Amino acid sequence: MVDSNQGSSSSSKSESDTPTISQLTTPQSPPDAQHVERQTESSQTPAENRADLIARARSFLASPQVQHQDLVAKRAFLVEKGLNDLEIEKLLFDIPPLMPTIPPKTYPQPRPSNLPVLLLGLARLFSWLAGGSARILLPRITRTSLARHSLKSHHLLLFRQLTTSLSSFKESQSESFSVLPRPDPSNEPKPFSTCTSVQDILKIIEETTRGPDFSQIPHITVLRCAIRTLSKDKDGKPVNPTTDELYRYLEAQIPWLLTEEGFDYEGKMWETLSTSPLFGKVVPATASISQRDAMESTSGSQTHWEYITPAPVDDPLLFKSLLKLSSELPRDFKMRKSPFQHILQSLSDFTGYISTQVYLPYRPPASVGIPNAGGQSSIEEDLRKEIRALKGLVLNR
Repeated sequence: MVDSNQGSSSSSKSESDTPTISQLTTPQSPPDAQHVERQTESSQTPAENRADLIARARSFLASPQVQHQDLVAKRAFLVEKGLNDLEIEKLLFDIPPLMPTIPPKTYPQPRPSNLPVLLLGLARLFSWLAGGSARILLPRITRTSLARHSLKSHHLLLFRQLTTSLSSFKESQSESFSVLPRPDPSNEPKPFSTCTSVQDILKIIEETTRGPDFSQIPHITVLRCAIRTLSKDKDGKPVNPTTDELYRYLEAQIPWLLTEEGFDYEGKMWETLSTSPLFGKVVPATASISQRDAMESTSGSQTHWEYITPAPVDDPLLFKSLLKLSSELPRDFKMRKSPFQHILQSLSDFTGYISTQVYLPYRPPASVGIPNAGGQSSIEEDLRKEIRALKGLVLNR
């Protein structure tokens, strides 16, 4: 309401300040000046006066004070000045159209933004929430972190103890294993240790396996049998066979060695022959020094081999102790009979007899001295009762 009143007051003030057509006429001059002007006008020609009048009327209409006046008032004023209708229309047509007047800016000022206040309120709210949560959650978070730290340290301590115990156990285990006997890599399996020739090995392979699986033959056994077979010549003299002779003999006895799997088996057999302490290289005594050097420098195809019988291995202390303990135990301990064995056997037989008598079919009782329907007398019935009583006593015992 205040803004509208202010706007109306300002518009009325502007209208009052705007001059009217009557006020825009030429100012009143003294009588002498008017008289002089009339005389000069009368002295001019009518055409010049008319052009001058139209020029003044055009400048009058172009003045900013008159442009906003009413068209009827303009026309009436021009008619009073002596202009005809045609000239008035022409003058009014020549005047450019006026732009609408823009009212003064009397709009109310916008209110200040509430965004700073809102942001300040949010900041306060978050600060209160942070403070409250810090008071409530901070002790719990602290306790949780301390508990996790203590749990982690406890786990680390347990792992250290476990590592220490494992290392000590490993040391004690290594000390204990050092006393135990170690398996001899040159030992042969039991069924093959008694073989003296390659034919014996083939018989065992055919008996123990469904099909002839030659890859199960131990390398030491087949080499030992081949060297012992070839260790004597036709005259019965001792001879040390070469590598070529060993392989040719084995390939003739076991054709499987000529296959691809056999080639792999021969490679492992050569590794056993060259690394096992049971097989040694032999240089013939009749060979010269140059021949010996040539045999050592050449490949192993011309190398002579012999089988070295392993020395008997002494039994370990633990095995000896067990043998001694078993020898000190009584021999007939398992065959010894208890003195109450006969009594126990009699009682077991008597219990079996009672069990068979209990499960006999039921017969009704009979009078004394008269046999019942089943042919039993009262004496047999009394005996049966005593047997039942004795059975119950034995079972209770």
